Amino acid sequence: MTYRVLGALVHCAAIVVQVAPAPGVDLAIRDATILDVRSGRLLPHRTVLIADGLIRAILAPGAGSAIVARRTIEGRARLLTPGLFDVHSHSGMVLGDSVTPTNGDITHLVMRPNSIAAYRRRYAETYLPYGVTSVRDAGSNAHDMPMLVAWMRRTRDAPDFYPVGAQFISPEPGRVPPPFQIALADSAAAAAQVRRYYALGIRDIKLYWRLDRPAFDGALVTALALGMHPDGHVGDGTVSIGQALDLGLRRFEHIITIPPSVLRASERDSVENELPDLMGVHRDPRWWSRPGIGFLVDPAYWRYLGPDNLRVLALIDRFRALHASLTPTLHLEAQRLGLTYFQSAPRIPFEDVSGVSDAERRRAVEGYRIMASYVRRFYAAGVRLNLGTDTPDPGKAALSEMLLFHDAGIPMAGVFAIATINGAEEVGQASVVGAVEVGKRADLLLFDRSPLDQPTNLLGPKTVIKSGVVWCSASDSAPRPCG
Repeated sequence: MTYRVLGALVHCAAIVVQVAPAPGVDLAIRDATILDVRSGRLLPHRTVLIADGLIRAILAPGAGSAIVARRTIEGRARLLTPGLFDVHSHSGMVLGDSVTPTNGDITHLVMRPNSIAAYRRRYAETYLPYGVTSVRDAGSNAHDMPMLVAWMRRTRDAPDFYPVGAQFISPEPGRVPPPFQIALADSAAAAAQVRRYYALGIRDIKLYWRLDRPAFDGALVTALALGMHPDGHVGDGTVSIGQALDLGLRRFEHIITIPPSVLRASERDSVENELPDLMGVHRDPRWWSRPGIGFLVDPAYWRYLGPDNLRVLALIDRFRALHASLTPTLHLEAQRLGLTYFQSAPRIPFEDVSGVSDAERRRAVEGYRIMASYVRRFYAAGVRLNLGTDTPDPGKAALSEMLLFHDAGIPMAGVFAIATINGAEEVGQASVVGAVEVGKRADLLLFDRSPLDQPTNLLGPKTVIKSGVVWCSASDSAPRPCG
């Protein structure tokens, strides 16, 4: 299914009734249909009571009619779900550069308290209207550390924020790392950096494919010993996904890193030599330098592997057996192929596919479909999948990613689990957020029309509740508390 209709900004659509307050109940959501994201079951006609930003009670059908709260939302049997969780974002992409126009690739943000607060509001405007209430940053400028640490303090007016700091890489002769990466020379330096982040309260780290062993080992072993949640974009560098699994890594990013991990070096060389033929184009020495070529190369790998590759299936079995997880980031690939309901503007030539021919695009779509079929097989095997965006428009991309999961063959109840409780488990916060359960924070979405009935209802009106605060927005305004 292809989504080409640009969704309007969602807005606060609930009927809000002001009544005399009852002691201890700030907000009541009456007669809602709760989605139990753990089981996929629907719980109709429930009343949810919220106080001090937490879900204090969930009442059985008929039991909530006499409840009086400071504010009441009439659910009218509409679908109520947890807020969404994006586990792969980059603050630099969202905030851009306040000094020079670098399209968000490098940030020079001011670290004064009032500036940090202003950036936080901008971040909230990017996410809250679309229902994303929790975010893990997957690599940011080390200069921005005061902001990243400050944002870890939860508020009711912005998504919960879990930073990883800078991505871990190894030094490379002649290469100056971008500011969102930190070069670590050896195992001792990597371990020391992990401990520094831990002392700041950071519990997630990012191991990038440019990180060599033994620095990789030092960072991973130290993070696991401290009870942190190391995450890896590996597979297309010196450490394969299989090797990382052997070493104890259990959280992985980007399904496009699987082909380089399962192909032997000789096979990779062969595929790359044949790529122009695989893409149906004439051999041309300038082919590799064409804008947008990366979004043709990745699907070509999947076309080469095919839909039933035994090595990929064996890797899925390993993920299942070792309780490893994957954040596929489908929208990142699909938007350049015209398969999503919106496309971010290209920031760099690598993302510009305007010169791609129709025949090349068709072949790339074939490869993408094969890749997406493996996402469905990960899901069917019981592997935890997570929602991650990795784009400058992450709020909209979160909804797009959910639609792409469904396009891949995952039922919408399963898609909601991926977008909520799975993300909470990924960062060790499943006891706090990710489900509509007593004791959890009241980060909730109330849909005017159920995405379980029609997936594109994700793009329609919804009420966003963050820590018990009902948020409103319109196409011409930033989100704000509903008065």
